[in-house]
Amino acid sequence: MLFASLAATFVFVGALLTIFMLGWTSRFRDQVTLPNGMVLVRSFDWSRSGRNDLLATNGVDTLARDIEGICFDDRYVLVQSYDWQSTGLYDAETNGRVRMDYAEAMRMSGLSHGSGCDGYYTRWVGPGLLYDGNTVPFLPSCSARNVENEALRDRDWFGRPCDPGPPLAERNRDGGGIPDSSQ
Repeated sequence: MLFASLAATFVFVGALLTIFMLGWTSRFRDQVTLPNGMVLVRSFDWSRSGRNDLLATNGVDTLARDIEGICFDDRYVLVQSYDWQSTGLYDAETNGRVRMDYAEAMRMSGLSHGSGCDGYYTRWVGPGLLYDGNTVPFLPSCSARNVENEALRDRDWFGRPCDPGPPLAERNRDGGGIPDSSQ
């Protein structure tokens, strides 16, 4: 009788642990297909409890890992990565990294715009803000959408959810939007 009780407890605890792990890891299924066909995914990583990776247009081959920020248009994705080896320019037509000097790659892609971006957004965007199903405050700023760039072909991209709050510069001017409690 004791053995049956211990076995039942073991099975119950194992089932709870399995359910917990499946629920916990389900957040690592987030993904979004960019207008150029490349795919951003949230991947599981024990040391960072999740990282953002760039996949080729086939949705399988990993091109860049541990992405901090991106700038993208209909053909290229410019990646800034915590893994410095992944930082660079990626071409959706060749599903690979563009192997050339940085300045030449920026001229060729047309993404460089001073310290900003001339892709679907006017500034670098954290990939975690682009996943389908995100809600405010985990969305890119509406003011950062590059609607004026008529060369961008996927106009439906601009219909995606965005954070309608004040532009980032405005939020930072008053201390990040934190109310002053001294008044």
